[in-house]
Amino acid sequence: MTHISFGRLALGIFSCSVLAILIAPIIIIMMVSFTPSQMLEFPPPGFSLRWYEAYFGNAMWMQATRLSFLVAGLTAILSLVIGFAISVALVRYRFAGKTALRMLVMSPLILPKIIIAVGLYFLYVRLRILGTPAALVVAHSIIAIPYVVMIVTASLYSFDRRLEWAARSLGASPLKAVWLITLPNLRPAILGGGLFAFVASFDDIILSLFLTRLTEPTLPRQIWVNVQQTIDPTIAAVSTFMTVVSVLGLWLVALAQRRSTRPL
Repeated sequence: MTHISFGRLALGIFSCSVLAILIAPIIIIMMVSFTPSQMLEFPPPGFSLRWYEAYFGNAMWMQATRLSFLVAGLTAILSLVIGFAISVALVRYRFAGKTALRMLVMSPLILPKIIIAVGLYFLYVRLRILGTPAALVVAHSIIAIPYVVMIVTASLYSFDRRLEWAARSLGASPLKAVWLITLPNLRPAILGGGLFAFVASFDDIILSLFLTRLTEPTLPRQIWVNVQQTIDPTIAAVSTFMTVVSVLGLWLVALAQRRSTRPL
């Protein structure tokens, strides 16, 4: 009993230590974002919202923020449409090349992002679409679709297809059965996949560095540019805002996944 208690205590201390190491930089940045000082200073000498005012009152930062939200939103929609179709194909149908399709879809999780970015850069240059929001949406969808497929596929495997068959037996068309029965039951997984795709796009920096214009950057790229030019607490305020958006998105993903695991 003592041995088990000691093991649990050691595991608890180790887990808390790792968690503290991971969270400490985020907490420090959040605290620094409220400093009244002109420089990044920790601990902050006081409390002020001046750097949030500087962020939300700056047209350049707001343009980058709007672009990031636009691209992330469109990425989530495109990833959901394509990812849902792929998930249905992988779970419900047998066809030649099924394993190859699964590997192809999941390959962006294995390949370094910089390889994908360089390849897309030369492709977009040839197509003359480099720097356009649509091109960036496609690029972000490539790295977001695997998350949608993983989440939706797991829910499809646990979904009872007899519900669809019952609807079909009552006169519903295949499309109507999917719309009225399948989609509502898979809604938590679809919401989770969409939110995960949104966060993956919103936080991306590597693809944005290669595929956006310097005059029309996303929020992560604008942070990168500002860090190279000048460092002030505005960057801490922007980073805190991005962290809050990402954490909120991931919390909603966890909530959606928890709901998707409940019995129907």
